[in-house]
Amino acid sequence: MAEQKLSAGMKTGLEQHQHLSHNLQRSLELLALPLPELESRLLAELANNPLLEEITPEDPGELPVDPSEELNSSDGDYESDDEDAAELPDEWRDDLPLPGEKDAAPDIFSFLAAPAPELRSMLLLELSMMPLSDLQHRLATEIVTALNDDGYLTSTLADLAMRCDADMDEAKEALETVQNIAPAGVGARDIAECLLLQLARSGRLTPSLQRLLHDGLEDLEKNRLRALEKKLGVSAGELEEMLKILRSLNPAPGRAYSSANTAAVVADLEITCDDDGEYRSIPRDGGSTRLRIPEFYENLQNDDRLSADDRVYISEKMERARELLRALEMRGSTLKRLGEFLIRHQRDFLDNGVKFLRGMTMKDAAEELELSESTISRCVADKFVKTPQGMFPLRFFFSAGYRGDDGSDRSSQAILEEIRSIIASENPYAPFSDDEIARQLKKNGVDIARRTIAKYRDILKIPSSSRRKKYF
Repeated sequence: MAEQKLSAGMKTGLEQHQHLSHNLQRSLELLALPLPELESRLLAELANNPLLEEITPEDPGELPVDPSEELNSSDGDYESDDEDAAELPDEWRDDLPLPGEKDAAPDIFSFLAAPAPELRSMLLLELSMMPLSDLQHRLATEIVTALNDDGYLTSTLADLAMRCDADMDEAKEALETVQNIAPAGVGARDIAECLLLQLARSGRLTPSLQRLLHDGLEDLEKNRLRALEKKLGVSAGELEEMLKILRSLNPAPGRAYSSANTAAVVADLEITCDDDGEYRSIPRDGGSTRLRIPEFYENLQNDDRLSADDRVYISEKMERARELLRALEMRGSTLKRLGEFLIRHQRDFLDNGVKFLRGMTMKDAAEELELSESTISRCVADKFVKTPQGMFPLRFFFSAGYRGDDGSDRSSQAILEEIRSIIASENPYAPFSDDEIARQLKKNGVDIARRTIAKYRDILKIPSSSRRKKYF
């Protein structure tokens, strides 16, 4: 065998790394949040930062000079906070993980309600009262924000650690914190972990149940009970007792705290039309929770009576509060610009409806707005826009299209609506075949293959002509 030699040495070189400032990270995080989750985040920030104050609907434009004066007088003097906003950067780079992409075209007539924030609000409030480090609080807040309505963590720990500039051990510690304060099972990453957390909390976790959840779920799903008995080394009676325990658990522990079944869809952006027929783009930032920094705290930083520790504390909280308000302004600005982009390119849709929707992509929006495509993706993810034609997911406007014989671009969503209209007009005793639907679309300038019609029918959840036919 040839002799192998090891040597040690030093090598110098230049490497280029791209790092996001903390301000930019916060801006991208808030941009990706739909309005209900943004509301939960703002409530948590309000509870955790004494330098932030909620603007009440009764007095939205006034600021108290000194909070103590409000307690001693019912007619305090007020001044407005005229602090100029920071200049917005030209482009938000795409260094943070993207929200999950949805490959299938949405069913545009059966929108789901926006996620309910009750569970998240409860957990964020508990976190705000815990003696956590700033990093652990940021990590735990990210974890809570990423919970779905069933209570499962929908982001990977690696992504969460990256967003907070933390390592995996720190992210795991934050996850354990959330799992310990949350209802049993909330914060799990899969069904097995969810059930394990519930069993551990109730003191019913046995080695056999742990092996079943780690190694036997596939056998259980396929009803291979004999194989499961052999794998676990238990009798049929013992397995039945174990399954009885599992059936008593809740596979969706977050649902008890969700009102998603009754909550209405919340618009993150609204496009309105005035009396002159002009459209306006209006972002909705923070819902009913609007925050500001009282001028009293701005002046307090320069108070010579403060100790050095107090001055450092106020400075840190002030920077975090300003950072949050800048991020909110950047979120609103980006949503407003995206709405204005839709107004410029979807005027026919806004005037006349879905059949007139043009085909366009997120790349089109990114190039025109001079933003990265990933920024546009964050901007539309899980968000809704209210238009004169109704409420739509923002992602609805970005899909592949067809170029008609007349040279016009038509969105695939517009084609879906045309197919729906054609089928709605058919004779139920002699429904149109997919070939006939294709022929009618071709008359309207859209040349689509029969197999594409069948795929679009499936998206619309419309059965084939043989199943639609009525006999009496």
